[in-house]
Amino acid sequence: MSASRIVGLDVARGLAVLGMVAAHVGADGSRGDGEPWPWLVASHGRPSALFAVLAGVTISLMIAHAGGRDDARAVRFTRARVATRAGILVLIGLVLAEMHTGVDIILVNLGLMMLIATPLLRLPSWALLGLAGLAFAFGRIVVEAVRPEGWWEAAPVVGRLWSLHYPALAWIGYVLLGIVVGRLALRAGRTQGLLVGLGVVAASGAALVRIVAGDGTVTGLVAHSYTPVEMTHNAGVAVAVIGASCWLAPRARTVLSPLEAVGAMALSAYVLQVLIIWIVGPEMVYEPSNVALVVLELVLLATAWAWRRGLGQGPLERILTGVSNAAGARAVRGLPVPRDPEEVSA
Repeated sequence: MSASRIVGLDVARGLAVLGMVAAHVGADGSRGDGEPWPWLVASHGRPSALFAVLAGVTISLMIAHAGGRDDARAVRFTRARVATRAGILVLIGLVLAEMHTGVDIILVNLGLMMLIATPLLRLPSWALLGLAGLAFAFGRIVVEAVRPEGWWEAAPVVGRLWSLHYPALAWIGYVLLGIVVGRLALRAGRTQGLLVGLGVVAASGAALVRIVAGDGTVTGLVAHSYTPVEMTHNAGVAVAVIGASCWLAPRARTVLSPLEAVGAMALSAYVLQVLIIWIVGPEMVYEPSNVALVVLELVLLATAWAWRRGLGQGPLERILTGVSNAAGARAVRGLPVPRDPEEVSA
């Protein structure tokens, strides 16, 4: 693995994947579970938001390695690569959704978010943060206003713009926030501390608003309610986790290496957990068990660690890299394809 890789981002991605697995199969008491772990309620909403923020971070790293957002050819090259990756994520997501595992597949929605973000890559950070803030503040209102009735409400791909889980019209705010975070000097201790501090303030402030004002269409903190308070809270948690992971990972890399491996092949690990649930049966989701959760997460950690040590880049990550590099090369003739040592799949 390249020494120039920001290992903290892989650790954060690993936490996002394992957190989503916990939301899928973990027993937290919300579904009449026999022996629940109540603290697992934290896995609902927050890990998937972290996953989306990290997708934006990846986009920033891609454009930086291509030559920077001030280089028109680098931007065109990156847009082609991002759009290609988004299309692949949509295709994979549609296939996984047809397995009817009971898991709400995020990949189609994430692909749409990446496509929406593609024209915005050259915007200054203040503009991206402003758009992200608008998505957090008004995303739920927009989704409810534009959601059609009848067949179009659940139309293939397009329906993910306003879907019940991960509506792209609201969740695009997470990706835009991630693009801004990815522009920062993530190896610098000052930046890491700033991210942790701002993230904790945002997450705690949102929770305080919920405590003072109670649940409501604006102030609710229920997972996947997409209120401004919930989305701000999730964004704060994501930013804090990224900052903390970037600080801790280089200092405890040996201990965190299995988690880092999961994050380095996050797409492959995500798909693997869906395939395992499909093989075992949807009862893993509808009748959650923390024994099953522990076993599944250990399988993912061990498989990713062994794969990374023996074979390097994850299988689906290799496909994304190869196909998107080819698309970028076709879009911009003569531009050398960068190696992107820090880049992994969204």
